[in-house]
Amino acid sequence: MGTAESHKIRVDPARRFKPDRPSCVQSQKVISMIRPPSSPYRIDRADSQRPITRTHLMRTRFYLLMLAFIAFISLGLPDALLGIAWPFMRVDLNQPLAANGIIVLAATLGAALSGFFSARMGRWLGIGRLLSLSCLLTGTALLGYTLAPSLAWIAVASAVIGLAAGATDATINGYIAKNFSAGLMQWLHASFGVGITLGPVVMTWVLVHEYDWRLGYQIHSVIQLLLMILFLVTAGLWLVVQRAPAEGAAEVVSHAADAHNTGMLESFGNVRVWLSMALFFCYTGLEFSMGLWTFSLLTDVRGMSTAQAGAWVSVYWGMFTVGRIVMGFVSSRISQNQLMTLSLVLALVGALAYALNLSLLTNLLALVVIGFAYAPMYPALVSDTLNRLGSRHFNNAIGLQVTAASLGIAILPGSIGLLVTQFSLALFPWLLLCLTTLLVGLYLIAHRLGNSD
Repeated sequence: MGTAESHKIRVDPARRFKPDRPSCVQSQKVISMIRPPSSPYRIDRADSQRPITRTHLMRTRFYLLMLAFIAFISLGLPDALLGIAWPFMRVDLNQPLAANGIIVLAATLGAALSGFFSARMGRWLGIGRLLSLSCLLTGTALLGYTLAPSLAWIAVASAVIGLAAGATDATINGYIAKNFSAGLMQWLHASFGVGITLGPVVMTWVLVHEYDWRLGYQIHSVIQLLLMILFLVTAGLWLVVQRAPAEGAAEVVSHAADAHNTGMLESFGNVRVWLSMALFFCYTGLEFSMGLWTFSLLTDVRGMSTAQAGAWVSVYWGMFTVGRIVMGFVSSRISQNQLMTLSLVLALVGALAYALNLSLLTNLLALVVIGFAYAPMYPALVSDTLNRLGSRHFNNAIGLQVTAASLGIAILPGSIGLLVTQFSLALFPWLLLCLTTLLVGLYLIAHRLGNSD
């Protein structure tokens, strides 16, 4: 009788002749026999609704972290190609040396535009498909460089690269900030430094071996198109961590439900969002102004040789990768506010030493200190977005911050250039000190207002 009862058939209003549901353990055994385990690289709609084990989650988190690092390496690869290739490109295109400013401006405006709409695009396409589309656009645009008959053609291709880069930057930053630790955010941005270092190495190899500069862009185009396939195949992986927030991101969990419901206009009208945008505008403007004008200051005003000045500018940029790797370990031991405070103090000390110009040694030490101080600021500011603005504006703010950062790169270095051209290049380090002081003030105000959700 007990055996008969266990196989009793009952009528279900939705489906007739549905057998009694077996126990949970039996169900899992039956399912595993009927259906093989899902590939870790592909998750269908049914998979996305199934409970996930801790082991599966940790494995998937590792895969996603590697994909995010690869995405940021790919983001850095094309960024420094123009500086190496332009002397050869401009001869073919019959352009003056300064015409590369048009290309840089087009890319910056493209990044600013896509950063503004990145939250909406991420919700519409999903992270994996958005990354795949970005790589497709970048690969196609880099190929467009090699077919370019004029500067206008290259400017359009550069704008497309900017559109792709802005979307990738904002989307990955937001994803890591919500699901991973602040230390991993530092390492994410260190991986960008890997890309921006490898890109010129490839282009230099092409030119040293007397190949045409177009080959360098073609190689990078192929790399981007291969990455497009990788991100498309792994698009389903991003669903897993969305359902199970990472350890170390507990502060996000309580806000996850309402994090995507705020309209862009509402966020755009929030004073704290504007303060956060001002932080990014000022920081990126400082970072790129330092990289752009230091070589001219050291050679034309402070008497350093071309080789020495070039080497120390490289040291300045190299400190970004070093600083982010180091701060990735430190971030787990101190708060983001403490990290930002330390960085801002070092930046002020370095800027003051740079302006005073006490000796050659202090100039060089100032470059090292400033580069190391700047290194963790961008990732730390991104990681701390939730604390500054709360979940209500988080998704929109990530994109707006990328837009503000792009505008800072486009506007501040050029504005400083106009001032030093009008007066004296010796004015540059004092302008740097003033802007660093402004950055400190903006951060103190933004931190004091904090999250008032």
